Amino acid sequence: MFPSSYPENSADNLLPTIDVNNNYIIPEQLKQLNSYEEAILSVNDILTKQQIVTDEINFPPQINSNITPYLESQTKVIENQSEIDLLTGEFITPQRIASQINPFPQSDDTLINARDIGVLNTNQIWNDFVGDFDSVDYYRFHLNTTSDFNLFLSGLSADADVDLLEDKNNDGFGEIIDYSLASGSASEEINVSNLDPGTYYVKVSQYSGNTNYNLSLSATPSFNSGSSFNSGGFDSIYGYGLVDANAAVAQTINAPTPFPEVFDFNNWDVEAINAPEVWNQGYTGQGIVVAVIDSGVDYNHFDLAGNIWTNINEIPNNGFDDDGNGYIDDVRGWDIINNDNEPMDFLGHGTHIAGTIAAQQNGLGITGIAPNAKIMPVKVGNFERILPDNAAAGIYYAVNNGAHVINMSFGRDFYSPVVNDAIRYATERGVVVAMAAGNDGGSFPKYPANNLQQWGIAAGATDFIGRISDFSNRAGSITLNYVVAPGENIYSTLPNNDFGNRSGTSFAAPHVAGVAALVLSANPFLTPDQVEHMITTTANPNQVIV
Repeated sequence: MFPSSYPENSADNLLPTIDVNNNYIIPEQLKQLNSYEEAILSVNDILTKQQIVTDEINFPPQINSNITPYLESQTKVIENQSEIDLLTGEFITPQRIASQINPFPQSDDTLINARDIGVLNTNQIWNDFVGDFDSVDYYRFHLNTTSDFNLFLSGLSADADVDLLEDKNNDGFGEIIDYSLASGSASEEINVSNLDPGTYYVKVSQYSGNTNYNLSLSATPSFNSGSSFNSGGFDSIYGYGLVDANAAVAQTINAPTPFPEVFDFNNWDVEAINAPEVWNQGYTGQGIVVAVIDSGVDYNHFDLAGNIWTNINEIPNNGFDDDGNGYIDDVRGWDIINNDNEPMDFLGHGTHIAGTIAAQQNGLGITGIAPNAKIMPVKVGNFERILPDNAAAGIYYAVNNGAHVINMSFGRDFYSPVVNDAIRYATERGVVVAMAAGNDGGSFPKYPANNLQQWGIAAGATDFIGRISDFSNRAGSITLNYVVAPGENIYSTLPNNDFGNRSGTSFAAPHVAGVAALVLSANPFLTPDQVEHMITTTANPNQVIV
């Protein structure tokens, strides 16, 4: 109940307090107590035994907000002699009601009545209790800057849980950002990087039994500066702006500024999103697997073959499911349509996407955005007609076999629950899902990219000079994880060791997937929300022409 950082938390600060008969009731012997908390509890005992009206007692201002009876429902009506308050000069009425004084002016058992602890920019510790008669405590705090948030709940003797909430709709019902559900009396912990400025809530709740607890909260400002960092917010046409690999990875490692400019010849799209600057710092997608859920991938292409994912737990062509994942001999991905281990691309769509993401940096052909990432080919159909069940099966395969990022350059006009469930499954298991916004020239993305309030990140398309492509679906009026990326005349790999230009948001999305791979190669422990936050908050609206 007592914030340890409170400046008056000393037994020496329990100055004389006057009862209803104007007698001093805080004796000198309280000063021999070991702590401010002990002194407060002793004061409560005195007040209760003397049947003193605690909600109108005349405490000195510096401790008035911290005196509270220990019993939660100490309520008495007593008759007092009318007196003048010697501290304030105010008239004291004949009757007073004794009730608990909360150290905060409101109760704490609902979101609306949460304890307001103000702006959180240093470590603060709060001590309280949850149990049968007080099953939940809410705390409200404010962030003025993008911050790394840390919560630690300890000192438990029974099972209590904790949630981090945001009341996005201002309706008194918090939406969960993160939670901790450790069993028994184990401590609970929540860590959220790059939490946006705003108002948030912590909910401490009883699961079983009664327990005191120590709640530690801290927030440290995250790095969020630099000339190309987004300060304009979300726009209904281009979302957060042009994806910027340099700024995203620099922010990921808390660099003070974006990396120095690199003068090198690459395809225009690679230069437009500042990928070479990231490579120069040693972040090339190493250790990251990107699943291309599409028409397959020509895994024999000379500019891709060295970067095709290999299932090391499967023995090639022995006719057995060696790793027990349900797929026989899936050494380099899977063909969902034909249910075999040959996800070869005969249409070119998936191969082109794979090259944009991770074509090798070998001095031949092109270089992908993340040239040391691995491509996991997952064949689910042609890009014009992909059945929802096949798309979902492809997502599950990618997630269950180690993909860190998924590229989905396809869409449809209507919602699919099976696809939605699969995308949610991917996100909840730490996989970033990049999606194409669609090519109808509409005012908002097609499904599933239009469902991004919850999961994933979408890409619209721009041309060589940064102008929004006429065919590209815009971001829309609902705030989504939406950025734009090069999507016109993109030169990349095609089947049979070929190359060619293609246009569409299908070819913008792999730029975003590639940047996600770069971010994860800089910090593989980031959650999908954190990766998407890095990409959207560093996207550059100043490089977009509407």
